[in-house]
Amino acid sequence: MAHSSRRPPSPRPAPPEPDKPSSRAATGADPAKRKKLLLAATRTFGRRGFHEARIAEIAAAAGVAEGTVYLYFKNKEHLLEVVFDDTMDEVLARGREIAGSALAASDRLIGLVDLHISFLASNRHLASVFQIELRRSARLVERFSRSKLVEYFRLLDGILREGIASGEFRDDLDPRIAVRVLFGAADEILSEWLLSGEVKPACDGRRLVGTLLRGFLKAPWEHEVEEVSRIAARPGAETKRTRTNGSQMEGTT
Repeated sequence: MAHSSRRPPSPRPAPPEPDKPSSRAATGADPAKRKKLLLAATRTFGRRGFHEARIAEIAAAAGVAEGTVYLYFKNKEHLLEVVFDDTMDEVLARGREIAGSALAASDRLIGLVDLHISFLASNRHLASVFQIELRRSARLVERFSRSKLVEYFRLLDGILREGIASGEFRDDLDPRIAVRVLFGAADEILSEWLLSGEVKPACDGRRLVGTLLRGFLKAPWEHEVEEVSRIAARPGAETKRTRTNGSQMEGTT
């Protein structure tokens, strides 16, 4: 095949990536303005709902021009993602401090669950974003479950396993189930609080974990209960007790 004398066409310049904020946001972004926009987005999403909220509303709430929002964020969903990421990064950083402290396992468990409840209960709009709006996006729910939620579960799991190893918690406690019981209870308390319109959630972390720990901690009467159960299960035990009760009844008549 003969070679053509024509020069090959120059490669076309790559189109700009639509998924990234402008380079101006990366190099000259104002952290204070970014935070202001995120706070405004949180309030707007919580008050109006994610799907009803508009970028223009968020910009107005932040006191900036609508175009300014796009210097920091690609679109409305990107704003929601960053609200989620920034919040979870702060919660997890504080959670690691609690989990790594020298406190007893039960106290660390209380601290971590109380952080979960109190952090969201301190900002109703933020709680609405996490408990309602975030869950309307299947992609964000999947991302949440695979990254941030997994780390939170690992913190709870680590504390539970240390409590089992130290003898503070029952040997037969299943950490995997206990983690989901703790998270599910805290999650439900927050959801119920949002829907009820009450000023604060039904309980804090101390009360919630305290209630659940009654089934986790080794109780001094545990062996006594087991002994009573064994006695009751012996053959003839029920017959003997019935006869004794019958004799007593006959003596009283």
